[in-house]
Amino acid sequence: MENTRVAAIDIGSSAIRMTIAEIINDKVNILEELRQPVRLGKDSFHKGKILRPTINEAILVLKKYKKLCEEYNVSLIKTVATTAVREATNVDIFIDNIKTFTDIDVEILSTTKETLFIHRALIKQLEENNEIKEKEYQAIIEVGAGTVEVTIFSKECIVFSRSLPLGTLKMKQIFNKYSDNEEHFFRYLKAIVSNELRTLKRDIPTFKIKKIYGIGSELDCISKVINGENNQNMPVDKKEFQKLCDKIQSYAEEEMIHRLKISYDLTETFYATNIMFLKILDFFKSDSFNLPKVSLRDGIIENILIKQNNSNLFSQFEKQVKINATNIGRALNFDEKHAKKVLEYALIIFEKTKEIHHLGDIEKSYLIVSCLLHDVGTSISNRSHHKHSLYVINAQEFLHFGEVEKNIIANVARYHRRSPPKTTHPDYMRLSNKHKMIVIKLASILRIADSFDNSNLQLVESIDLKIEDEKVIIICNTKKNIYAEAYSFKYKKDMFEDFFGIAITLKIKRI
Repeated sequence: MENTRVAAIDIGSSAIRMTIAEIINDKVNILEELRQPVRLGKDSFHKGKILRPTINEAILVLKKYKKLCEEYNVSLIKTVATTAVREATNVDIFIDNIKTFTDIDVEILSTTKETLFIHRALIKQLEENNEIKEKEYQAIIEVGAGTVEVTIFSKECIVFSRSLPLGTLKMKQIFNKYSDNEEHFFRYLKAIVSNELRTLKRDIPTFKIKKIYGIGSELDCISKVINGENNQNMPVDKKEFQKLCDKIQSYAEEEMIHRLKISYDLTETFYATNIMFLKILDFFKSDSFNLPKVSLRDGIIENILIKQNNSNLFSQFEKQVKINATNIGRALNFDEKHAKKVLEYALIIFEKTKEIHHLGDIEKSYLIVSCLLHDVGTSISNRSHHKHSLYVINAQEFLHFGEVEKNIIANVARYHRRSPPKTTHPDYMRLSNKHKMIVIKLASILRIADSFDNSNLQLVESIDLKIEDEKVIIICNTKKNIYAEAYSFKYKKDMFEDFFGIAITLKIKRI
């Protein structure tokens, strides 16, 4: 990628920010960074919608940003909006107005995608500074105006991610509907945070966390205040942070602005953000933390670079979705050996029948997740567990999949046994015709793969597949009798044969 100028715009809950960067030979050089306070969150979290004066203000800011992009000769503008816009009842009107008056397309960013962008920017910085090692776990605590994102990652990928409804501006606006007592608000805040952390404790992996990285507008100035102007990259001691929180509790807004150099629009939530972050540090039993100079916009720019240059992108994506699905399965006490064996068989069938199903990498990722999670419905009841798997999967958070993709995966898992899709099945009928065909193709593969471990004992050592005379032949290599598997195969192969019009037979080979 040669000498390209790009801009990343983040329409946040308290401000609209823009970073203009130049990419030269895969190196990113920041040319300009701008921040303009706009009260999107105050409107959205308090009124439920973005008011007309605020929409007009956002349009004015974005017009100025676009003009600056033209002056810089920017070739690509990527604009995203987060919680305040996402949760507004008039989100469609807001997006349409931005497009009409500025010709800027705005993507509504999910919390999971925001997590991916932040992680991508941080991991690049850590790799460049050689600050991350194999089999070492670190955590990102991103404190936003609308949510708090908790992410645990290794050098390879994200291993856990959870969005907590703890955004301080959002909580303040909700609280202000019923009370204006500041002291009561902090009590309310601490109680809500404690409750969310108790829930998090049940689900979070028990990894030893080497370092914690705090990210957020209100946290940006902490390192400078505690460590001094010239040592902002140094870890921040939690005891010193505690002293600062105690000190600023009594500060008026003017004192925060003049003593701490905080932007006026952040003073309302500054103390609340910091005491909440302090409770999260206690939760992780951390004595210190780091405050890297990393933003959502950095992640967006890095994503542009990766998309255009990384030929190995899908293998990284595949590894991430496997880990994400496995962690969900473990939280639901799934049979991991069975799930992974079914996945092994399914991928062989998928790869060797490509000339039949004509599906690609993204559909392969749906198959991976549905194989790993096809039996999670047993966490509710073994009876009709395929139906339970459908809504259990739809209730999960996936790093890389939106609601439609999640419903495709859930339906593939739902049809791993019993009835094929019917017009009376509402979750299936919500899909487009194209997506319905994907479900049937993938479910027909999953059903066959699942039949080869019908006893859940992994009796089939391996499988192979060949296509001869317009017939699919699957060879099962086994040391033992596989009566249950052979019987299951006889009725689970029907969906594949009916859809593709190709006969499929089983050969058992004793090894």
